[in-house]
Amino acid sequence: MVTPDTSHESPEPQGPGPGSLPHRPLDRRAFLRLLTAAGVTVSLAGTATLAGPWVGTALADVEEGRPRAPHQPYLHGYNAAGLLSWTPESDPYAKYFRSRVPLATRIAPFAATQANPALRTEARVMNMSYDYDNAFFSAYRSNDQYARRLLRFWQYSDLYSSWHGMPVWGSPTEEPEHGLINLPNPAYTDAAHRNGVLSLGGWFWPRSGEFAAYLEQRTDGSFPVADKLLEIADYFGFDGYFVNQEAAIPKADATRLMAFLTYLRTQAPDHFHMQWYDSLTTSGQLDYQNEFNEANAPWLEHDGQQVNHSIFINYAWNAERVANSVATAEKLGMDVHERVHLGTENEKYGFNPPYDTRLVFPEGGRARTSWALFGTHMAWANNPDRSDPDKQRNTFVRERHYWSGPNEDPTRTGRTEYEPWPDDGKPRDADNHRKWDGVAHYITERSVIGAFPFVTRFNTGHGRAFFLDGVRRSGAEWNNAGAQDILPTWQWWVRSGGSEPPLTVDYDHTVAYDGGTSLLVSGTLGPENPTTVRLFKTELPLGGGESARLVLRTGRARQESGLSLGLAFRDAPEEFVWLPAGRTGSGDWTTVRLPLDAHAGRTIAAVAIRAAAPSGSTKRSAYRLNLGELAFLPAGTPTAPAAPTGFRVDAVHPATDRTSAELFLSWHLDRTGVWYYDVLRERADGSPEPLGRVYDEVHYVKSLVREGEETSTVLRLVAVGRDGERSEGATARVDWT
Repeated sequence: MVTPDTSHESPEPQGPGPGSLPHRPLDRRAFLRLLTAAGVTVSLAGTATLAGPWVGTALADVEEGRPRAPHQPYLHGYNAAGLLSWTPESDPYAKYFRSRVPLATRIAPFAATQANPALRTEARVMNMSYDYDNAFFSAYRSNDQYARRLLRFWQYSDLYSSWHGMPVWGSPTEEPEHGLINLPNPAYTDAAHRNGVLSLGGWFWPRSGEFAAYLEQRTDGSFPVADKLLEIADYFGFDGYFVNQEAAIPKADATRLMAFLTYLRTQAPDHFHMQWYDSLTTSGQLDYQNEFNEANAPWLEHDGQQVNHSIFINYAWNAERVANSVATAEKLGMDVHERVHLGTENEKYGFNPPYDTRLVFPEGGRARTSWALFGTHMAWANNPDRSDPDKQRNTFVRERHYWSGPNEDPTRTGRTEYEPWPDDGKPRDADNHRKWDGVAHYITERSVIGAFPFVTRFNTGHGRAFFLDGVRRSGAEWNNAGAQDILPTWQWWVRSGGSEPPLTVDYDHTVAYDGGTSLLVSGTLGPENPTTVRLFKTELPLGGGESARLVLRTGRARQESGLSLGLAFRDAPEEFVWLPAGRTGSGDWTTVRLPLDAHAGRTIAAVAIRAAAPSGSTKRSAYRLNLGELAFLPAGTPTAPAAPTGFRVDAVHPATDRTSAELFLSWHLDRTGVWYYDVLRERADGSPEPLGRVYDEVHYVKSLVREGEETSTVLRLVAVGRDGERSEGATARVDWT
């Protein structure tokens, strides 16, 4: 929420505000105006009181998504009282919302394999968005719905901040009280960490109550709430906070807030990050600067002490303000790319923001500052069919337009229609992707693939079914960002080697080898369109004995697959060495192992695949290849993890008719050699049914469906190693009688 400042030449754009109500292709303010017109009273904090015909309707009842099960854990917000008294034991469901995935290390930039080799690498990106949706009382770690928002482009972000206001625990659904603090969804933190991205919690004011309640200070100078914020971040496994102080406060409170944040910074661990939003002056006034200057610089460094690590500058910048931002950082001896992120608002303006990004990223030049993106969820949220599982393609295309540019190709970025326009506070042509350059136009792709093993099954984090070893083991829909694999660096960098167009590439949600998705290469293939798909940026040194593994399906048994694996090496990055996968086997899926000894001493810098017609063929024919797994494995014999220990059923909540039950499970977490755990049930015929995938020591099952009149169900927990090897299972039992 941003109050217009008529001293500027155009109305202020909307700043990041509290978690808004769902069903929102509109920006927050327009939507809240509609609610007001409908008889819903909206407070400054974004909470709502239902009036008129809406009386008695809980906000949870109108939220998108599948209904909550009676005991299903959900995230909540934290007010001053909740923070001061917080302990893991007293926080309902706290142990089910921890991220245990460590932060991955990114490999060094290497221009030769970039989609745009001339693009510089200094600029950093803050990606501020909500997670699966923006629900208040149904913010789940995972759920039984495919049509949810999943981020597939972590490679362009350095910081992820959860923008998702949440009511405090026990808040009534009719008039919810939102907390100052909300946690990032742990499944999103899992995915962020696997991709080397810091995950931040959200801080938003105004809220109910007095702000001074958060600023209590002990006689020794410490701040109890600050200590709790650090304790909470450590327990839940995230990396800092985005501080959005968007309401005026008394000067005394502002002075104490500065001391509070300075103390928080001094007590924080090394990896911690605090980003300040360009909103409040040091005297407590709400005044968006739209540049980095002496008015907001003290929120980064004050009286020689470090405060916040970086700042998110409000959106109404121009050439002069960009220049002022750079000059201020230089004057203060700050690295402008580490400290200053100029903001772009996509939630409200979609693909056509009024402020021209070329002022921050001059063509062919060095980025002036770093970049803050607000509302990247608009690719899903502004799709009118976003909740229809049969109409998700529009979301996927919009997402590629946003990140990879109008051609859905990070090597062919750049707007074709955009002209800057005076901001009157109203979106214009917001869904026209031709007016957006694509994030890849300005930001180099990052990668964490720098060591063996590396395994991906191309899981996007949701599915319409769940597959194990190529067999469809569950037909239930699901979403779980924590089960997302590292996805292709380039989506999609595809080239034909002849005069005909290349085959098409996309994720296939109908067929998978493991999880819910595979990579699909399809179309009409002939001698004039051998198709190369660049997939991953890597830094994999070969010492001898390593191998690659491909699991593929063509639907044609015992025939040439047409597939080759391509490796570009650091000492010759412009050339690919092609390793043919050969013929398919007799089964549905074929596993191919390719030794890499011939290239010992070299470093793999990029990975591609190629589909080509048989040598000498003159025919064009339909071609369909599903790549279910791509793995790079270390030398030596693979060893499966040890079987899990301590697996038990902590609680069972059966339905009234005892045909299904909610479950709470736990076990001992192995922190050394486990990629994730699969939770399975054993069916009567001995086949497994997937019930969940998580790297944690606890798991909630929303619905275990009873088979007929069975008196008990056997559950099996399997640990999966980083190379994909599966352990022996540990078992537990659910009794129905």
